[in-house]
Amino acid sequence: MPNISTLSVVVRNKDRVLYSGNAYAITSINDKGIFDILPQHESFISLIKEKVIIHKTQKDEEAIQIESGIVKVYKDKVYIFVNFKS
Repeated sequence: MPNISTLSVVVRNKDRVLYSGNAYAITSINDKGIFDILPQHESFISLIKEKVIIHKTQKDEEAIQIESGIVKVYKDKVYIFVNFKS
């Protein structure tokens, strides 16, 4: 079986951690459109909106609806800070 790389992901808002664990990919939206973050992604920071989809496995995903947020990627670690619609 091939060694499949994963991302270490933390999604949180000001009150609590919404997700902490590994993922195969992250999908979100910024002003340029939909984008994916995969293992070995370049260092990256972006404002995000609408949703974050955490691809936990190749068949299992969790979507978090947001108003806005920021994502930071560095060395297969993804930190996402989000705000919800009031």
